Amino acid sequence: MTENSPKKRKNSKSEPIKTKFDSSKIKTDSKDTGKNRSRLYELEEKVSTLTESNRHHKRKIFDLYTIFEISRNFNTVLDYHALLDSFIFTSLAQVGAAKAAVYLEQNINDEEFTQIKTKGSGSFPKKEIKFKLGTQLTDYISRLNRPSIISELTNGIASKIEKSILRHFDPGLFVPLVYQGRLSGILLISDKISGRVFNNDDVEFMSILGNQISVSIENTRLYEAERLLSRQLRETQEQLLYSERLAALGEMSAKVAHEINNPLGIIKNYLHLTASAVKGNDEAKKYTDIVEEEINRITRIVKELLEFHMPHRVEMEPTNIANLLSDLIELMERQFDTANIICERNFNANYPEVMASSENLKQVFLNILINAYDAMENGGKLSISIKPEETNLLVCISDTGPGIPPELIPRIFEPFFTTKEQGKGTGLGLSVCYGIIKNHNGSILFKNTDDGGCFEIRLPIINNNKKVN
Repeated sequence: MTENSPKKRKNSKSEPIKTKFDSSKIKTDSKDTGKNRSRLYELEEKVSTLTESNRHHKRKIFDLYTIFEISRNFNTVLDYHALLDSFIFTSLAQVGAAKAAVYLEQNINDEEFTQIKTKGSGSFPKKEIKFKLGTQLTDYISRLNRPSIISELTNGIASKIEKSILRHFDPGLFVPLVYQGRLSGILLISDKISGRVFNNDDVEFMSILGNQISVSIENTRLYEAERLLSRQLRETQEQLLYSERLAALGEMSAKVAHEINNPLGIIKNYLHLTASAVKGNDEAKKYTDIVEEEINRITRIVKELLEFHMPHRVEMEPTNIANLLSDLIELMERQFDTANIICERNFNANYPEVMASSENLKQVFLNILINAYDAMENGGKLSISIKPEETNLLVCISDTGPGIPPELIPRIFEPFFTTKEQGKGTGLGLSVCYGIIKNHNGSILFKNTDDGGCFEIRLPIINNNKKVN
């Protein structure tokens, strides 16, 4: 052993290290474990909350993006019914519901909402049952301007009639469609396919979508109204031009008629003298009869020309169109049977009356019935219907004949124009009909149908409030 070698310690043999038991240390570790567990629970709750919040925000972002896309599509749809179809289908798909119905005003400021569209399976209320503005329910929902759970409304403020509608959609959502602070419509949506209840996300989505569709519906209605006005203006302008042309033709026809009448009278007188002079000569009588027949034909044409220009003024009186048509059908019943034509009456006697000359209207309807008879050479079906409109009575007379080529329809009311074979028509019958209907402040038009042709005649009714069964 060198000097520098370390000295050996006593008991150099390795021995186990002994530690002192510290109970306070154990207690401290137990407290820390409890704290850690508590922190872990708090952390898990925060993670769960953040996850739910994240899911909620993702749903909101998705809903907002969906609404943005939907709104962009809504703004490009100008067809009213196509827009409503798109709106309902979108609502059903987004919230996972089975059925929905839209209630809107049929006319501006109706102050009641009618069932316009329904989609989905299940029972729906009758269309006759409507929501009305000014009730406790509609006032409340207008102020709220937010979807509500239907059960909360039926248990509280809904009236008996309103409950009869809402019970078809419980459980479900009542979505108000508010435009410029005014309730303009209602969407009812119900029966979640999943069986779950509607949650806040559904309410938020339908609230935003309801506001968007309200604007789109009003824009579409304005567009429809503008298009209708434009069409009416165009039709009025065309009618004015047509009336001016007819007036010019009528004036010219009247002058021609007057010029023809004088020599025609002289010819008739000399024809009678000739017939007396050749009495007993059968061959000569045959010729004079033919001449007389053709002169009478010319006389009828001249009379029609004069009536076209200056129709006889007659007294107007309340007239039942159904009775008038029934009389004419009975008058031609034998001819129809002979020609194998079935006459179908789609009207009864209980309709509002029109102020008219029954004789003049008989002339109009008889002319149209004869035209239909001539058009169905091999038999067919003649259908006559009467339908009350808001201010008019619509008479439709349709046949299963060949119709009229579309390019010729604008000319059928012109004097001397006819689609019949030469010698079978003067081309004045429909012109006279047109003048008579115009004198009754009505309208007459022809259109081709899938089965043949149809005349539509509208005459103003006397009492718009009379009920029709």
